[in-house]
Amino acid sequence: MRITLFTDPHLGTRRAAHTTRDSSKKLTLSLFKQAWDIIEDAENPVCLGDLFDRSQNSEDVLVQGYEIASNCRWVLAGNHDESNRADTVTSLRALQEMGCPVISSPSLSAPYFFADGPMYFVPHHASQELFEQAMLEAASRAGSERAGRASVLMLHCNYDQPFATEDDTLNLSPAVAQKLLESFDYIFLGHEHKPSTHFDGRVVILGNSHVTSYADISDKFSYQLEITDDSIDLTKTRIWSKDERFASVMFGQELPDLGGVQFIDVIGAADEAVAVADFMQMVWENAPDALAVRNSVSVAGVNVVDDEAEKPVVEDLRTRISRELDGTDLADLFSELAKEVAV
Repeated sequence: MRITLFTDPHLGTRRAAHTTRDSSKKLTLSLFKQAWDIIEDAENPVCLGDLFDRSQNSEDVLVQGYEIASNCRWVLAGNHDESNRADTVTSLRALQEMGCPVISSPSLSAPYFFADGPMYFVPHHASQELFEQAMLEAASRAGSERAGRASVLMLHCNYDQPFATEDDTLNLSPAVAQKLLESFDYIFLGHEHKPSTHFDGRVVILGNSHVTSYADISDKFSYQLEITDDSIDLTKTRIWSKDERFASVMFGQELPDLGGVQFIDVIGAADEAVAVADFMQMVWENAPDALAVRNSVSVAGVNVVDDEAEKPVVEDLRTRISRELDGTDLADLFSELAKEVAV
């Protein structure tokens, strides 16, 4: 069996920071094109979660999702694809209803895994407890039914981040991973956007398929598996190059050739903001393929804050519900009810 793995295309992503209206649209389209390029000639492509950037999407993004999902062997449900409200039909579950091969938990209150030959999948769950139970049940099945034969486990979660056990993020600890590797040859993870390996390469964090912001700039890969009864051959193909697609530009210096560069960071120091604004405009004009240009120039007397720096997001319950309902028929009703309660 030959499999091509990729993850986290985040279809429908729109960025306001460091973009123009046109470049933000180009980024959204680039994410779809990258996913399509991966699956177009691949054997048995499998997406390990976050097909979409949001659980609810407009019709044009839903069509993009259908184009990708309908041409995959499997699409695993990730945290961005799901909602923990039982009465919600997300975009990914809508694709499932249309016949796309989606693996999602049938119930929010029970552990669930799915097996396809040597491949075992655990989709996003509503809690860390359910998620861990599902992983251990999958390992038990693999250990008993495929003893001595090659098998792999596919997940969508953080790795070794014990704080990441909220209802919208899950975690695989090294201790649980070690136990799972008694039954599986490899564990492959979607969710984290920068690729890495652990346990001598047996735990593989795939990394997302295309950069979505400055926080996840790194080389990107698709992964090819050749699975036989007793062995697994793993190779990877670089599909996005940091050296080719990202550049740092020093303020005030002559611009390099920016053809093909998608993400640009303007660095250095300046005495006045007007000069920086003029330089930023010149960068945009000389970067025909740019999706984002970030101003990291320090200006005398002005503090520069990176609005994409990774930091905990704290929000009250009302804000959380309002965010999740955004774009649904219930959004206006909830807003009205919230105003009545506040009076």
